[in-house]
Amino acid sequence: MPVFPTRTRLAAALAAVLAASAIGAASAQVGPPVRLAPGAAVPPAPPAAAPLAAPDQPSSQHSSQDVTIDQLPPPNVDAQGVLGPNDRPLPADLWQGTSLDEVEALLPKIRPSTSATLQDLAYRLLASPATPPDAGNAPAGALLAYRAERLTALGHPDAALGLLQSIPSPGEDVSRAVVDLGFLSGDTRTACATAHARDPAWQNPFWDQANVTCLALDGKADDAQLGLDMLREAKVKDDGFSALVLKAVGIDAKLPDSLPTPTTMSLVLLQKAGQPLPKRALDAPPSIQRAVALGDGFPPDQRLAAAEKAAAYGAISPERLAQMYLAADLTDDDRQTPLTRAKAAGGARGRAILFCAAHESGQLVAKGNFLVSFLGDSKSELFPALLRAAGPMLVEVPATEDLRSVAPDFARALYALDQPRQAAAWLEIATPEAQAALLPLAHVVDDASAPAWPNQSVTDLAGGRKDGAATRRATAAAQLMEAEGVVLPEQMLLPLADDGPSMPTTGPGAQLAAAALSNRLGMTLLALFATVGDQGIGAQPALAAEAVAALRQVGLADDAHRLAIDIAIAEGI
Repeated sequence: MPVFPTRTRLAAALAAVLAASAIGAASAQVGPPVRLAPGAAVPPAPPAAAPLAAPDQPSSQHSSQDVTIDQLPPPNVDAQGVLGPNDRPLPADLWQGTSLDEVEALLPKIRPSTSATLQDLAYRLLASPATPPDAGNAPAGALLAYRAERLTALGHPDAALGLLQSIPSPGEDVSRAVVDLGFLSGDTRTACATAHARDPAWQNPFWDQANVTCLALDGKADDAQLGLDMLREAKVKDDGFSALVLKAVGIDAKLPDSLPTPTTMSLVLLQKAGQPLPKRALDAPPSIQRAVALGDGFPPDQRLAAAEKAAAYGAISPERLAQMYLAADLTDDDRQTPLTRAKAAGGARGRAILFCAAHESGQLVAKGNFLVSFLGDSKSELFPALLRAAGPMLVEVPATEDLRSVAPDFARALYALDQPRQAAAWLEIATPEAQAALLPLAHVVDDASAPAWPNQSVTDLAGGRKDGAATRRATAAAQLMEAEGVVLPEQMLLPLADDGPSMPTTGPGAQLAAAALSNRLGMTLLALFATVGDQGIGAQPALAAEAVAALRQVGLADDAHRLAIDIAIAEGI
């Protein structure tokens, strides 16, 4: 298992924080760096929040005759978290039985996902305060920095910033990461205060660029231009940074086709200038999409498109996406003929038109049709986020014969939202063929309230032998129901005896099962993300079902149930 040498662990972790969102200072330069003379007029850095005490921290001891006070050891920085008691943190002993080497090796396996359940589990795993594994000779803060890197990669730079701010007496690497994450999360006050208070011995050009950025954000055009002049004299690689600064202070300049480094500074300068993100930068990681979505200086249509992608990967909430849809600037024609206008506009704007039409419609039939059009293809990466954004409206629409043609769509959507009672009403008015196709999903979501099984095999319900994907869907459905404790009649499973893939006995699946059996919560979750891999929850039905069973084994039954539903929808069940 690869590990970092002790002396490089912390440095490597902090470097990874900067790389997580393609951020970092311009490195190419000729001649010595210079510290800029003009200073950014910013308030002093706000005090960091009091660090959380390690769960096993001892308390002072008192005697009846003498008062003796044991000196408390400093809090373990790697035990810090940003989740409070009401934020559903994972247990403080989640790393029990897991080594630091195992954690460091498997943390990179936590990747962005369109599964709301995996998004939530990853965030809670990384952001919960917990007693860290034995670090041996590793420097304090290495695990915290790795957690911050993954939080940044998943689209939570604000949480990553909160973790790094708990490090006492931060050095240059930590302070640079704080500046970048401050810009990336929209906390420019912290970013600029940290840059302004930098140690004079830190001579990397990054600090001078941060100072110039803060001057531009503060509207100090003359000081910002003087800073750019001094950067040029020091022969610091520019990459279009100067053009962004000039635009931000109201001076015309040709913008680059891509985001120059430092990327986080580029984002805030573009926002200040009211300029769009360059086209080459549109395919960005969740943290960048989040910054664009929440940056009110970017063009509305680009913000909306970024919000959809950010919501798809959990970087912003579905409620925030719904708010942005409702705030879209629509024309009278958009409101009068929404279906026609949405089709013509396409993309995020088209969906905003349909969402607003559904929200404003007083006729239930029209509202239902608008919602089905809004959700679109259930196989799209956006579908889970769109579903959750429209969830409150979907629940409001009653099942009526006038909407019988879209009953299967409503039933599937409501089952995906874990609303079996409302879904059952739609299932009841659907055609017999649609009812049969949705039956496995109904039993995965709520076996007790689902209709009885017909005299058909799971393969027949999934589409029959003529459908090339039916066996796969049937296998996934059967394995998910087994993981959820649903007992299927034996005759329904007979066609899968030869066709269905066996459960994994080696590789990530075995590691997952072993960790769950030994009740090692943290290791189970790390193995879960390693099992899912790059292909997502819909790529390996057997391993996905193993993940559901493992979550139940370690006491996360609610998360296991929600993951089973996510997998079923991803599999097309």
